[in-house]
Amino acid sequence: MNLNKKVFIGFLFFIIIPLFVLGTAVYTVSQQLIEKKYGDLTEVTLQAISRNIYYMFKEANYFSDFWMVKDSIQGIYRTIDEVRPNEEAPSSYDLNTFDTLLRGSILTYSPIQSVVIYNNAGKSFSAGRTSGNALPWKTLSSSTAFEQIKELNGSPMWIGPSEYKELGAGRGEFYQARMVKDFWTMDNLGYMLLKFKFNELDQIFKSFNTNEDSSKRYLLVNKSGLIFYDNKQHLEGANVLQLLQGKLDLQQSNRSFQANFQNEKSLVSLYHLNINQMGVQDWSVVSITSWKYVAGEIETIMKLVAGITFVCLFFALVYNLVFVRRIVQLILRMLGSMKKVERGDLTTRMEESGKDETTALARGFNSLVERVEDLLDEVKRQQDRKNKAELMLLQAQIKPHFLFNTLESINVLAIQNQGKKVSQMVYRLGNLLRIGMENREEISLKQELDHLKSYLEIQEFRFEDQFRYEIESDPEILDYSILKLTLQPLVENALQHGFEPIDYMGVIAIKVLDEGDRIGLYVSDNGIGISNDKLAKFHYKTELETPFHEILDANVNEERRGLGVSNVADRIRIQYGLHYGIFICSLEGHGTTMKIVIPKTKEASL
Repeated sequence: MNLNKKVFIGFLFFIIIPLFVLGTAVYTVSQQLIEKKYGDLTEVTLQAISRNIYYMFKEANYFSDFWMVKDSIQGIYRTIDEVRPNEEAPSSYDLNTFDTLLRGSILTYSPIQSVVIYNNAGKSFSAGRTSGNALPWKTLSSSTAFEQIKELNGSPMWIGPSEYKELGAGRGEFYQARMVKDFWTMDNLGYMLLKFKFNELDQIFKSFNTNEDSSKRYLLVNKSGLIFYDNKQHLEGANVLQLLQGKLDLQQSNRSFQANFQNEKSLVSLYHLNINQMGVQDWSVVSITSWKYVAGEIETIMKLVAGITFVCLFFALVYNLVFVRRIVQLILRMLGSMKKVERGDLTTRMEESGKDETTALARGFNSLVERVEDLLDEVKRQQDRKNKAELMLLQAQIKPHFLFNTLESINVLAIQNQGKKVSQMVYRLGNLLRIGMENREEISLKQELDHLKSYLEIQEFRFEDQFRYEIESDPEILDYSILKLTLQPLVENALQHGFEPIDYMGVIAIKVLDEGDRIGLYVSDNGIGISNDKLAKFHYKTELETPFHEILDANVNEERRGLGVSNVADRIRIQYGLHYGIFICSLEGHGTTMKIVIPKTKEASL
């Protein structure tokens, strides 16, 4: 990972992310505090609303309880009981009297809109403030609420608007249903159904809103979630559990929480009325307040702080990109330039722009590289002179060695009075000396192979009928250059040390192959080979200070054997570098193969 990425990651993890996490934590904590504080305040408000509703129903129950035990009301039940089904009413059954009695008693309580009295046989009588049909006995008795009315055994049961569809009700109209007992005998006289219109309910909820457009909404719901009262009159008849799907559970205790209500973030508070003793069956109040109203100015301040934080982060990022990045880029450019210098590109220079310390640093780097370039040029010149001297020394070592062997062969032929062969050997020797004495270190592969062929023809006179040779080469690479006298020492080594003890025809194979950007020269023989112990000592050193022949035995014969090979190996390494040289593969009793690897180069003189 480069420095630029490290600086950016450090900036991200130690500045941006901590600020973001801090801002998120502060915002979340503030939201939770606002939710808790306002939730507590809402709970107090809902407690006050619950008390008011309690007193409203308590007053209504008290009034109905008072008149239910009066002789006038109980007399109506006894009179109705005298009439059996399908029989005519007696003369005492005076409808006008009943109506006047009810209007002078129960209907004197203003919230009561109508009253229906049923006897046990299903006969009914009703009176009300407005004309309208009374609820038939069959409808009441078949209602799902009827069994609960009987179970209460005289205690009142309150039914909210639309809570039981079969009963029907308008907005704000509540039913009180109960069983009526005989005051003296506690026998069941029948049933009473009172319809209430609680205008007071609107006043209770309105008193806790500051204006008509308040963001606060109050819902009165039953245990199944049915909304039978909405202070804004929009959601009556709907189900609050569907409006707050997955968020509200009416079985839980009183609590406040955040939720989306009608696509608006809101604070929802649940409060159970706990007035079942009044005949109210598990009703609850749900308060829904817009979060904007709840948070108020604090939300605005938090958004302002968040905006300022993001602006600061933006400018910090700009600072990082403009200033810190510039310095990092300078360091990276300098690092890249240093790598180029390490690879040997001393023409590398850094751009000098500006007037600050970075410019002085770039100028100093350029000056240093120029100085290093000058020093390396001087070292290179000295090394070239040294390498040339070493090459001349190595060549001087090869030439006497070869001449000694050749003159020895000519001497043997002269003693044997083979003048024609002596003449041919002298002619070929002249060709060899002509190439060897040329004032060039490198010659073409074609010239090197011609030189080698002359050498082998000379050696055929010396080792007559003892070996034969083969030379193969790719014609396309014969114009490439090679250090002269590269192959001859290897062939000489094979003749003198590989074939002398054998009693079969020796074979020397020379192959020159194109190997991509390199040239491979193979010298193979079927001689005695090299033992594993001696072969293991051909450890290919990469340091030029370690001559190749030092890896051979100190034995005189082995020193002579390795002299030509080591000279060739050292010359190749000096001339072409450490990636080139000689590789030896041998199996004792089967022969040896030496591979020379050189680069593809062409001298201008070629």
